[in-house]
Amino acid sequence: MIALTELQRDALTEIFNISIGRAAAAMGRIVHNEITLMVPRFEFLTLGDAAKNLGQSGDERVSSVSQKFNGPFSTEAILMFPEEKSLEIVRMMLGGDYPLSELSDLEQEAMSEVGNIILNACISTIANISGQKFSSSLPVFRMGSSQQILCSNPPPSSDEMVLFVHIDFLITRQSIHGYLAFLMNIPSVAGLIAMVDAFLSQA
Repeated sequence: MIALTELQRDALTEIFNISIGRAAAAMGRIVHNEITLMVPRFEFLTLGDAAKNLGQSGDERVSSVSQKFNGPFSTEAILMFPEEKSLEIVRMMLGGDYPLSELSDLEQEAMSEVGNIILNACISTIANISGQKFSSSLPVFRMGSSQQILCSNPPPSSDEMVLFVHIDFLITRQSIHGYLAFLMNIPSVAGLIAMVDAFLSQA
């Protein structure tokens, strides 16, 4: 398990607050509603434990958007929402009272846009803080169980960890809970912690 000092945890929480706050503002514009961000929680987990966090047995159906980023550290970032919540986001983006059956056809394109906004807000904030650049892949939309989503690609090594971030968006009267997962190996985690330490040294 990855052990962080209290200062490191506070700094990483602040980084996520800034980045997800920016994402919430951008999302508010595309869903035509004000979004209130709830302070995120995060933890380092194994792949299996992260999947179980999404459902009792890792079999809850989720919609996900993933992108790979390479820079001071490498990660596959995955945004996940329970399937029914992602359809509600699509409905709000379209601004109409569409039946859920019609929304399924539009879900991939709409959620890819949402994922691109949120994932890039996180990584661009980290890039700005570290003063370094990241390259990224195109967003990939997937649906399936949380186990299938998180374990869709076999880990390159046995030290694969997940930085698992809980996020809550309050959209008008609806509460939509989502998750961010950053898949990393131990060298990438060390790179992230080094970036956090550099951030603290400038404070």
